[in-house]
Amino acid sequence: MVSINSELNDFGEREKNSHELYWHDLDKTKFLSLLSASSLVLRTCFHPLAVIKTRLQTDERPVKSTLEMMKKISIDEGIRRGFYRGYSVAILALVFEPVFMGTLEVTRTFLNNNQPKYISSSQWDTITSSLSAGTAALVQQTFIVPIDVTTQRLMITRSYSGVRVKDVIRQIYIISGDGIRGFYKGYFITLGMSLPFNSIVWTLYWKIQKNLEKIIPVKYDKIISPLSSTLAALLTSLLTQPIDVLKTRLQVALKRESILKTFILLIQQRGFKGLFSGSIARASIVIPNSVIMMSLYEIIKRASVKSQI
Repeated sequence: MVSINSELNDFGEREKNSHELYWHDLDKTKFLSLLSASSLVLRTCFHPLAVIKTRLQTDERPVKSTLEMMKKISIDEGIRRGFYRGYSVAILALVFEPVFMGTLEVTRTFLNNNQPKYISSSQWDTITSSLSAGTAALVQQTFIVPIDVTTQRLMITRSYSGVRVKDVIRQIYIISGDGIRGFYKGYFITLGMSLPFNSIVWTLYWKIQKNLEKIIPVKYDKIISPLSSTLAALLTSLLTQPIDVLKTRLQVALKRESILKTFILLIQQRGFKGLFSGSIARASIVIPNSVIMMSLYEIIKRASVKSQI
């Protein structure tokens, strides 16, 4: 019997997509190196939108539109200094990009090889995708939350203020009185967003990809990944937006505040619509970033498959 992976249809043979490839199938060095390089390009392209999103979410005044904020930053601070505020710190997160993907693939492969007999393949695929992406996010965020806290503090300061990286680090570590804990402000709410976000988006991505393979002819195979990632990212971005707003406000606050107090203050200042402030800016980051990243991930994963001898 011919397996699904090698099944032929009227249009030829479908190359394996990412949901069918596992850690043992890959040239690890090539896979992680290419992913790190692509992440550098993506972070450079989308950093300006991250600056806009952060300022929209933390501004106590009536919410400006994304376009108004872009105009204000470009006029007051200039394109390079304004839109790339905090970039030098943000790119340090690239060091931990292989940590996420490596953990994702290793965990996914382990779970796939240890399916309980009493759970169906479809159910186990969902569990495997959710757990592997959640585990990868947990490991990654433990390393990059301090980078995010420092970056976001820089983002909300204007380039002409004279505030430098060392000033922000001193403020977080010494002036706040929090010490090392200051770099982990919003850690748990970050996990509260990152874990479900990654679990949902990767599970949806692989589920949608698998289903699209059944209805889209092989000759149109290249649209499967972009379409799958677009649908997955759109839904996941909307579901997790309120958590992202609270996380950002916690991380940029000068004093340690509880999640509940931050939530109440936000509602008092902005109303419930404040929970969705920066939605367009965030969606402008999340959706294109997910589409490009997952499409590159698909290409890189295929290209990193070990040669069969």
